Amino acid sequence: MDTKISKKTACATPRFDCIDHCPDCNFQCNQKILVFAGTFEGHELAKYFDQRGWNRCADFCVATEYGTETFSDIKGLSIIEGRLNEAAMEELLKSGPYGLVVDATHPYAKAVTENLQKACQISHVEYVRLLRREGFFDYEGVNTVESAEEAVAYLLETEGKILLTTGSKELSKYRRLSDRIVARVLPSQDSLRLCFDAGIPAKNIICMQGPFTKEMNLATMEQYGCKWLVTKNTGKPGGFDDKVRLCEEGYRIIVIGRPQAETGLSLEEVKERVEAFYGE
Repeated sequence: MDTKISKKTACATPRFDCIDHCPDCNFQCNQKILVFAGTFEGHELAKYFDQRGWNRCADFCVATEYGTETFSDIKGLSIIEGRLNEAAMEELLKSGPYGLVVDATHPYAKAVTENLQKACQISHVEYVRLLRREGFFDYEGVNTVESAEEAVAYLLETEGKILLTTGSKELSKYRRLSDRIVARVLPSQDSLRLCFDAGIPAKNIICMQGPFTKEMNLATMEQYGCKWLVTKNTGKPGGFDDKVRLCEEGYRIIVIGRPQAETGLSLEEVKERVEAFYGE
């Protein structure tokens, strides 16, 4: 696993200048908050920090260059870019006076969450999980499976093209279905490479960032002649509701359930915890 860390920030001052006093903060910061950020919850937290003037009192960790780009609209934000294993997370926690870690990663990023929990426990740093609410669905034509492997086994017994909207990381598991797959992935070089590695033809690769409306999903299904859509239960922020509603138009949906039941806080509850941490 690549554990190289790249520090990117619009701040021209050294990394921990805001520990004693930061002119861009509304108060003195004795400890910083470390946020492991997904594209939605992490961005929402970043906007919140920006609104409160706390940009330099927190560091935001993202896995890829694309992740960094999603925060380009927020100036002065401290970004740490790179995929980290547990050991690298521990080293990062030791590198600065972090008093709170917020896990705002994707609900399906199981390995990242597990590693981060262990690193925080070993480092004696408070860990908070920001949970995304699951989407509710009660439609005929929706089948729930527990994994990508189970989705593949199910789809091998069917016919028709498949719109795959579960991301690029597990595309290799769908290789046996590559001639039927239309992959909708994030617009990054890594995503495109993984599509080609999985044998997906260029004509069946869609690089776009969601979430997408029901109308957009419907247009995509019609354009590519798909009968099936595979998704994860990413909740409203991930456009889940507008995917499963395609059942109303006669399409079939495969939902890959979340890897495990988690406990944690809502976005608003995490904001309250951050305010308490800063003594607000």
